[in-house]
Amino acid sequence: MTDVALGFGHKLQWLAVRDRGADAVAAALNLSRPTPANWRDAVAAAYDDHGNWLLTPPLDRWTLAASRDVPAPEDDRFAAWLAALSRQLGEVQYFGTHRVVDYHGWGRASGGVVERAFAYLGERGEALIDVGERTIEEHALGVGAAYDEDEPWDDDDEASPWPDEDTVLTLAGHWSIDPRKLESALVPGHPWIAGDARCRASIFQA
Repeated sequence: MTDVALGFGHKLQWLAVRDRGADAVAAALNLSRPTPANWRDAVAAAYDDHGNWLLTPPLDRWTLAASRDVPAPEDDRFAAWLAALSRQLGEVQYFGTHRVVDYHGWGRASGGVVERAFAYLGERGEALIDVGERTIEEHALGVGAAYDEDEPWDDDDEASPWPDEDTVLTLAGHWSIDPRKLESALVPGHPWIAGDARCRASIFQA
């Protein structure tokens, strides 16, 4: 079965998991068993603030799992969480963006090791986490550093290279899948919805 997909990504968080299906991803996240859905309902579930997740069919060897219930990288617990997922699933990437609080972040882990994690919260004007070396793709986009070694950034300077939501989505496309590009694409299979009864509070639910 081939279905017309919907894009997503703005004001959302998601994982990209290489070479693992929806069942394996849901199990690692301690979610309920995934239920088949259409794209409209699955994307709506990811945005509903009730702990639900959208899980995609395989997309060029990547399964995306999206929700507003992902723990944000505010402290060391995020790195531990991402590392634990990668011990179970292999390569796991994280992306998140929320324009209201000006939050933008990303991370990548494999085999239990967080290779890279960076997040910026404009509402507080600070980098929440900065783990590992900037990647080639971050350098190309001009983002991923908390400050310049020679001259600290001026937060009032509009040219300061803090990330924005399009940066996160573009970086996702370089590392794995840009979920915006799913809009109107013909995708084999169907998405799933899975629930998380824990429904964490986050910086996005103020």
